[in-house]
Amino acid sequence: MVFGVLGNFNKTEFYQIFNDLCDFLSNKKDVELYLLNNKGLDEQKIIRSDLIVDYDFFEMKSDVVISIGGDGTIISSLRKLIKSDLPILGLHIGGLGFLAECNKDSYKKRLDDILNGNYYIENRMLIEANIENEIHQFYSINEVVVNRGEIGRTIKINVSISDKYVNTYESDGLIFSTPTGSTAYSLSAGGPIVDPQLDLIIVTPICPHTLSMRPLIVPSNERICISFEQETKRNTLSLNIDGQLQESISLESKIIINKSKYTSKIVKFNDHDYYQTLRNKMNWKGNLRLK
Repeated sequence: MVFGVLGNFNKTEFYQIFNDLCDFLSNKKDVELYLLNNKGLDEQKIIRSDLIVDYDFFEMKSDVVISIGGDGTIISSLRKLIKSDLPILGLHIGGLGFLAECNKDSYKKRLDDILNGNYYIENRMLIEANIENEIHQFYSINEVVVNRGEIGRTIKINVSISDKYVNTYESDGLIFSTPTGSTAYSLSAGGPIVDPQLDLIIVTPICPHTLSMRPLIVPSNERICISFEQETKRNTLSLNIDGQLQESISLESKIIINKSKYTSKIVKFNDHDYYQTLRNKMNWKGNLRLK
């Protein structure tokens, strides 16, 4: 078994955990460990600098990738490896997080579970956004967001699904979310919580002008096309991918959003309980009479 490691190199805990990983796995038979090189990596904090490798070696050798950080780090790791088909284990050292399967107190047990075969890979659907007549293609783990950018008022977004007109949303923007992203920005904007194993796209308006504009759930095989009411040619809008990538777009742009042919692969364990995770992360109290 070969573990590849990447993560948030700006956090002190990253180096502490990686160095501990080196010691822990050095005693395991037929186990290798490598660290993906990055310009932000502080090699002076690494006890085994000989384990630092480039991307090609990392992708070729790794069986399971360990991403050390918060949800943002895990999302960044998934995007970096989107075409590699490598499963990722999230090791959580951030704040609120839904994607990580272990933390600094439990990761040794989870690594033993992997070495003993007590795990499985969960495939999560991704969506992609294409700006019509441009070569740009964006892959999203959580959501694609179109918002008003520099415009200081609501914008009007025309939405068609598989060439059928749906609505013109007047709002601060629209969120197109995967099931994985249903507990992220979409949830904050009033969208539903969706089981991450489903195949669908959630369309959630941001601060809509009328209360009748509600979130919409669309089958994943649909092709969503959005365009804009061109009230002025001087303004630009913003296209955001997972809160990490941002692209300026014009009011003349047309954007196509659909399910990606790629999936993200996340390591899960046999005792995984999504609803328990929800209760813990959302601080749900449940039926207090049963406690």
